[in-house]
Amino acid sequence: MPKLHITEPDGKLYIVTDSHLDENIAPASEFVEMLGQLEDPHTVVFLGDLFVIWLAPPKFWTELHRTVMSGFQDLKDRGCNVVFIAGNRDMLLPRKFNEHWQKILPFTHFIYEDWYLNWGQKRFGFIHGDTINYNDHQYLRWRTLSRNWVFEAFFRLMPAKLAAWIAESLEAKLADTNKEFKIHFPEKEMKEFADSVLPDVDQYFVGHFHLDKFIEVDGCKSVLRVLPDWLSQRTVLRVSEHGEIEVLRYQDGSLGNLH
Repeated sequence: MPKLHITEPDGKLYIVTDSHLDENIAPASEFVEMLGQLEDPHTVVFLGDLFVIWLAPPKFWTELHRTVMSGFQDLKDRGCNVVFIAGNRDMLLPRKFNEHWQKILPFTHFIYEDWYLNWGQKRFGFIHGDTINYNDHQYLRWRTLSRNWVFEAFFRLMPAKLAAWIAESLEAKLADTNKEFKIHFPEKEMKEFADSVLPDVDQYFVGHFHLDKFIEVDGCKSVLRVLPDWLSQRTVLRVSEHGEIEVLRYQDGSLGNLH
C-alpha cells in the first residue's frame, strides 16, 4: 500500500487505537458516536484491535460489526481518508486490498505492518506494535499460525458462530499465557525499535500496549509515542494542519480536550 502524501492538509488527522469493541465494556454505539463527532476530519488512522475478535469476511459479522463498519463508511463518504492498520485481534484479513475488498471494507487504506504519512511539513510513522517485543516467542508463533493460509482456509469454511467461538476461545487461552510479557512493558525492545525508526520521522505512533508513553533516543529530536487506548481511556489523538498534537477524551457523550 503506497504511503500517503498530504502536502497541504485542509483538515485534521485523528489517531485511535485498541478499542476492543464488544457489547459491554466498549460498546459500538459510543465508538460510532465519537466517529461522528470528529471535527473537520481529513484522515483517520486506526491502529488495530478494533473488536475483541474480528473475523474480517462479512460472513462472520454481527450487528456490532455492521454498526461500526457503517460508522467508518460515513467518514469515508464525507471524503475522509480512513486508514486501518491490522492488530493482533484482527483475523482472516484480505491478503491484498483489491477492488473486491475495497467494496466490502469501509477503508481507503488497509495496512498489514507499518505505514508512513507525510502530513504537511511533518512525517509520521504508524504500527500496531504486537511484533515489537521479539522475545515473546509464544505469541509470535501464534501470530504466524493464525495468519497462515491453511489456518485461514480452515476457518473460512466453518459456520460463522463456530468460527467466532473457536477464535474467541483461542484468544482467551492465549491471554492467560506469557503473563510476564504482558505485565511488563518491553522497555529494551521498544528502545531498540525507536532507535531504528525515529531517524526517518518526526514522530512514530504505536498502539497495542494500552499506555500513554513517550520514548526518546539519544541524538534524535523525534519521539516515539505509545498511544493511550480507546478501550479503557476513551482517548483520541488529534493532529492539526501544522502538526500540533492534542489528546481528546470521549466522556458523557461528547468528545473534548483532555485537561
